[in-house]
Amino acid sequence: MIGGVNAVQSAMVEFESSWSRRVGDKDAAIRLAFGITPSRYYELLDELIDLPEAFIHAPATFTRYRRLRDVRDLRQAALR
Repeated sequence: MIGGVNAVQSAMVEFESSWSRRVGDKDAAIRLAFGITPSRYYELLDELIDLPEAFIHAPATFTRYRRLRDVRDLRQAALR
């Protein structure tokens, strides 16, 4: 477990950090690993990446994910 982050959050950090080295269906892997829908996984991940305790352990992963989230948010705002 990562300090200040619970076991599930820690597993999510590890999963997201290692995913780029894997192949296959990420949605299926999320369901198998966490027993939740991919939508819920990404909701939780959005919350998790803003926690300094998690960011410390995977800064490159979370910097990339934050950038992707920001682009997604800008696109959604442009559609409104």
